[in-house]
Amino acid sequence: MTAINLDYSGNFNRFDTDNMYGQIISLPDQIEETYFNQEPDDLTRFYINIKKIFICGMGGSAIAGDIIKCLFEEKIPIQVIKDYNLPNYIDDSTLAIVCSYSGNTEETVACFKTLKNYGAQIAMVSSGGILKHFSSEGYLIKMIPGGFQPRAAIGYLFFSILRIFEDLKLISNQKINVKLTQLNLRNKFKLISKDIQTDTNLAKQIALKIYKMIPVIYSSNPKLYPLAYRFKCQLNENAKSHAFSNTFSEMNHNEIEGWESKNPNLIPIFIRDYKEEDKYLNRLQALKDVFKNEKIDYLEIYTDGKTMMGKMFSTILLCDMISYYLAILNKVNPSSINYIDYLKKSI
Repeated sequence: MTAINLDYSGNFNRFDTDNMYGQIISLPDQIEETYFNQEPDDLTRFYINIKKIFICGMGGSAIAGDIIKCLFEEKIPIQVIKDYNLPNYIDDSTLAIVCSYSGNTEETVACFKTLKNYGAQIAMVSSGGILKHFSSEGYLIKMIPGGFQPRAAIGYLFFSILRIFEDLKLISNQKINVKLTQLNLRNKFKLISKDIQTDTNLAKQIALKIYKMIPVIYSSNPKLYPLAYRFKCQLNENAKSHAFSNTFSEMNHNEIEGWESKNPNLIPIFIRDYKEEDKYLNRLQALKDVFKNEKIDYLEIYTDGKTMMGKMFSTILLCDMISYYLAILNKVNPSSINYIDYLKKSI
């Protein structure tokens, strides 16, 4: 089947009727609004003696927590909760950040109610809903704009959590790091926007290579796993495509055997860093050698940027754009989530 033309603007207008493109490319502006244009709240003075952090959320809201954990877990213990239930060792030395874009996510609201009973110090990130109502009880809340798909609000969600960490003096000031990240995103966008022709547009090229395939996305090390998982989720929601994710070196102990099936519908994608540790690089090279011997095609996506934060968000933008272009190739609206909406109405 011949793919539709990604260099013809009419195809974007035809399928992207809710402007997912505009939401994706607003990422640098989300950073400006959320990180640089917000002042600390007076309530921060009541948050003291924090020994550990729980970030509660689901879907796109939880991925912001996954990234925070990878970047800062060496500073303070961080656990991301994606469920209704919480461990029973939460106490008044726990900071719990309840993160729900809508403010109504069932699992996250359930966590909030449990956290109150445990006596945790609670902060919130939301655009409204039930959580906004509960914030009137005296909880620190970072309010973010509504009108986005939660998965496209990653800048609002992540950098709100980052500001909470800073405001509570849990980490050092990240202003320079964030500014470099923002600059990196603006430079990346110039290379992969829909106006850039396919022959020089990496995002369009990768979308075409995975069209009608099932990507299996591997991060080269656990620190990069949120990128692989985020890419998988974006392919699911934006492109309405199956995709799967795992990480080195865990996949070497189980999933690697699945490639003996030589399933022609699967395409492996490696998310890598140029400065890879030898212990991961050796494993990655060994698997690539297997793929070459078995004539299994694979793709590689390298992070780029001066800092780990910059690398992560630059890769997020690239992978979001790949998922967007794949949605157009699949002739679907990248904003619609019909099955998710149906499930929410049915429970």
